[in-house]
Amino acid sequence: MATVDSRPRADATRASKDGDVVGPPPPPGGVSRVFAYWVVSAGSLGVSYSNGILLVEFLNEFGQGRAQTAAVGAAATGLMLFGGIFVGPLVAFLDTHTNQRGSLVSCALGAVLAGLGLFVSAEADALWQLFLSYSLLVGLGHTLALYAGIIVVNQWFNKRQALASALGNTGAGVGPFLLAPLWATMRVQLGGWRGILRVLAGCDVVLLLAAAFGLTPPPPQSAAQPSVDAELDKREDAAVGGSDHPKSSTWAMLKNRELMRITLAALMYGMGSWTPFVFLVDVGLDQGLSRGSADVLVLCLAAGSIGLRVPINALADKFGRRKVWVLASLGYALVNFILPFIWTSNPVVLYPYAVLAGGFVGGLNSMIVTLAPPVCPPEQMGQAVGISCATLGLGTFLGPVITGAIFDKLGSYSGGWWFSAACLFPGCLVLWFPIQWFGAKPAHGEKSPSEPAAVAKPAAKV
Repeated sequence: MATVDSRPRADATRASKDGDVVGPPPPPGGVSRVFAYWVVSAGSLGVSYSNGILLVEFLNEFGQGRAQTAAVGAAATGLMLFGGIFVGPLVAFLDTHTNQRGSLVSCALGAVLAGLGLFVSAEADALWQLFLSYSLLVGLGHTLALYAGIIVVNQWFNKRQALASALGNTGAGVGPFLLAPLWATMRVQLGGWRGILRVLAGCDVVLLLAAAFGLTPPPPQSAAQPSVDAELDKREDAAVGGSDHPKSSTWAMLKNRELMRITLAALMYGMGSWTPFVFLVDVGLDQGLSRGSADVLVLCLAAGSIGLRVPINALADKFGRRKVWVLASLGYALVNFILPFIWTSNPVVLYPYAVLAGGFVGGLNSMIVTLAPPVCPPEQMGQAVGISCATLGLGTFLGPVITGAIFDKLGSYSGGWWFSAACLFPGCLVLWFPIQWFGAKPAHGEKSPSEPAAVAKPAAKV
């Protein structure tokens, strides 16, 4: 049964190797869409990457425990990632009513909500109010903008999708690079963290609105190649456990065990990955660093995120996204496990650790949005990315809250970092084992030993 992509893509014919999308080069214009996504990342992820600085301000201002206080930023980031589950269908709905401009409208709406949330947060006089303004409004605004960019990049790029996503994601480092070295000065000139949030609100609106006009889809696809489409249809049936259910149904998505495996890995990874972005500045203060020196840790996280995510994703496109994702997650787990044994005697180690952690999270987050599209039919791409990233968002919220609760109970961050490593390791295992071990049929690039390799149409290299 042939499938029809209801949304224009650079090329709907998708052959895969090791679960990765390959195909002809994207049409001209993809670079400008990556730049638009870069600006979106600066306005959304850039704020989330600076949560560690805000955590210290909120702790001093409201005097609540670390679990409660960390939940403000963690909930905003978690909602930003979790929201992909409804942004994909929303963009598809808007496409049908706005002449394929759904991503543009979604990003523009997100700009307004995020700016409003930051501005209102500056007026909060109790921590619970920040859950409404910062966690809810900012998180919702950023998810509308972020996934609009992700969807557009996935539409424009096939073979080098992970690299394109990583390049766009480097915009996330803009916020930390600007805020970390200037925070102390801005606190004086702008009247504290409240004044900074007001300025940040205006900057966020301008960035996301400007980016929105670059988030347009590629031209309609060219003529289909029936022989390749027929081969892919068979693999689509295998992915959903048969052809008894429509490919666009929720039932088909839930029956796709390969997609469910990715979502489980994303949940475990989310619970272990975001801890340093929330707590590392406070760890530095706890280990005796000055406030200025501790703020530099955010700068190191951003440097690692920008400097390492592109090489990691380039390797992923070359050797297989899933393989590189598993190995990078394992490396991150080991680093998090070892760190608490060292930081007490030598807190300077927090700086190189911040660079590594930023690189691991930057590279893995960029890559995870490219794992789901190859394992489902084209018309389910937005839903597949949304479902996998929804569990990532849930884990991103739960992990820092649990880490904060561990500190409140034990008075030390060591247990929280070991908890992080304990979450990352099983996340690696989930994607390491072959899908046959989970009782599913091979699909979209995974073949059993008795089956020949999938037929793929030769494609020009980008």
